[in-house]
Amino acid sequence: MTPDDKKREFAAKRKSHGPNRLVILIFILAGIGGTLVFAWANRGATGVPRRWEGGSYNIGRPMSYSGIIQMTDIDIETVNGKVRIPLQALLDEKIIYTEYIGGTRIIPLVAFISPSGRVIAAISMCEPCRSQRFHINGTELVCDTCRTTWRLTDLKGIAGGCPQYPPEEIDYEVDKDGEYVLIAEEEIKSWQPRPAVIDRQMSEGEV
Repeated sequence: MTPDDKKREFAAKRKSHGPNRLVILIFILAGIGGTLVFAWANRGATGVPRRWEGGSYNIGRPMSYSGIIQMTDIDIETVNGKVRIPLQALLDEKIIYTEYIGGTRIIPLVAFISPSGRVIAAISMCEPCRSQRFHINGTELVCDTCRTTWRLTDLKGIAGGCPQYPPEEIDYEVDKDGEYVLIAEEEIKSWQPRPAVIDRQMSEGEV
């Protein structure tokens, strides 16, 4: 084999390896892209501790919401250490806002019925932007300030700047007559912003 033949053979081998390297590179880039997309889509699902399980009371029928429904403010009362929210108010108004006043603290509360019929009671605050007001838009809960959206069914983040911080569900029970949503006064009193929010605010000099 002449030197020219060897050069041609070597060049042919290099050329045959080219497409294989290109295919490998495409697969690597696709894998990286897929990982980034998955991380972005699930950015609101982790990183914030869940401190309460919420309640499981179901009214026995689904709820259907259309259009935008704003909060209705109601008054509440505390009886025997339990904050009482009338269940009928949720049926009539769809989503309510109220405040628990204990000493020098005012804790905002929100309650509504999910599309599946489950009663949801929560602290009415989007902690990063400090908004206390929300509204229902179809099957989503929307922060009035930052416009972050969550699913009405389970408050899982959908989009926006604060998807990890929906109104924090709090434990409750419903009285035997099905008239009131009852929340332990001590649990409301003990509420503090979630640790991740406190850490961020301290780093930014806000607290």
